[in-house]
Amino acid sequence: MKFVYPEINNVFDTGGENVNTLIIENQGLMVRLLGDIYAQSEGLDGKSALFDNGKELPIGKSMELLTQFVPFDINKKTLLSKICSALEKEAASDEYFVKTNELLGTVEAYLNELSSGFRCDLDFSKINFSSLIKASGAEIEENYDSLGEKIIDYFELVTEFDRPKLFFTVNLRSYLSDDETYLFIDTALKHGYNLIMAESHEHKRLKNEDRFIIDSDLCEIK
Repeated sequence: MKFVYPEINNVFDTGGENVNTLIIENQGLMVRLLGDIYAQSEGLDGKSALFDNGKELPIGKSMELLTQFVPFDINKKTLLSKICSALEKEAASDEYFVKTNELLGTVEAYLNELSSGFRCDLDFSKINFSSLIKASGAEIEENYDSLGEKIIDYFELVTEFDRPKLFFTVNLRSYLSDDETYLFIDTALKHGYNLIMAESHEHKRLKNEDRFIIDSDLCEIK
């Protein structure tokens, strides 16, 4: 994927051998850039643009702005909704169709039995697998020792259950050591995840990053 913003004279291509690191020391530019990406994620117009194989992609659907890492919530509502939809599709497949209907019948019969002593007749015929999934309160387990590993797993889940996206992290290196950052970038590259890491100041340059700097006077340095 290729990302461009008119105030920056560079095309950020995520298909290279290294991850793009964008250092923005000018606070105003940082605010404008992040504000633009966020606005588009909310369905508003913006200046930045995202392309894949020459085709422009809607930033609201194909790009994620990640700014909070402590805590980093992997159980985002949009992702859980996609996973639940995948479960519903699996339940309706040829392999599980019979089991799904048997389970729904068992649950309906159990509810009828529970309510048999009530002074009213209750109808549970509208029960379906979607309502069972929602009632289960399904969540992704978050037992991680490494923040970098947790974020990589989030990339994997979004790619699998939603679509390939460009992940745009902000000041992530303030939370990861240099060694952990190297492993994080290395894993992202090996899995082919689209990643741009924006930082407000320089950290140790790593072998697997391509760095682009915009200083406080808006001078651009490669």
